[in-house]
Amino acid sequence: MTENRPRRLTVTEPARIPWDAVILGWGPVLVFPAGALWIWLGGPEWLAPAIRLWGAAVALFLSGVRRGLSFRMPGGWTWAQMAMFAWLFWAGLAALLLPLELALVLLVVIYASLALLDPLAASREEAPLWFRRLRPAQMGVAAVGLAAVWLG
Repeated sequence: MTENRPRRLTVTEPARIPWDAVILGWGPVLVFPAGALWIWLGGPEWLAPAIRLWGAAVALFLSGVRRGLSFRMPGGWTWAQMAMFAWLFWAGLAALLLPLELALVLLVVIYASLALLDPLAASREEAPLWFRRLRPAQMGVAAVGLAAVWLG
């Protein structure tokens, strides 16, 4: 049986973006501008609803990432982490349930909020340091791609 005692964790994280974060981070968001381009070129009617589903699924995944990061905070989770987790979860769920036009607007807001707030979370040590560099561009591309889908 494991004793109920605290343990100390020492974490060293790079400020540079790891290669796996480049691949696994950019891959899912490039769906948005690629899908928008396809829509603008006359893509099928099912494409915008499929992009909405993808955008909501990624937002829900990212809510779990934020909650997971909070488990290893020295002293426990922060209110900012819980607020971001709740925002991403409930907004992602709403994006699945709202009419398509409203869902796409909500998804733009979700990803724009990540572009703005994730670098702040990294500065507060609530997210990896490399979020400061990755997230503004990555989530900015997602937000612009989703806006283009909405306008398409």
